[in-house]
Amino acid sequence: MKSRTSSRLPALAILSLLSTLALAKAEEVVKWPNLKKLDDVAGRCEALSDRKDIPGLRKVAAAAKEAAVAVEKDKVPANAKDKERVKTLQADLKSLSDALGDPAKQDGDELLDILGGIHPVVEQLMEASGMPDVHE
Repeated sequence: MKSRTSSRLPALAILSLLSTLALAKAEEVVKWPNLKKLDDVAGRCEALSDRKDIPGLRKVAAAAKEAAVAVEKDKVPANAKDKERVKTLQADLKSLSDALGDPAKQDGDELLDILGGIHPVVEQLMEASGMPDVHE
């Protein structure tokens, strides 16, 4: 005759395994390479905007637009924390990149506003997706 404890061991082992797998899934880090690239470019744009370096902004504008468009077009990561918020922020990013015209001809103050506004959106995207902020 088996004891009650030994008959419960397989069930406890299965529950323990399922619990471990659930924790691993919940702690899976969001990876979004295009957002990481945009974060790098947007950080430069923010620094240039803070210094009101319009010639510098004109030089990085094309790279910022290219990186922003890549993030706009990406699918929301499957393990994103707040998928609806991510979609909303992608639309906000699209509005900014659509406002970016020809950097050589665009008004300097407009460039300051548009390119300086990308990094705050990127930070919110990182938070909403659950991606770790490497700047903290």
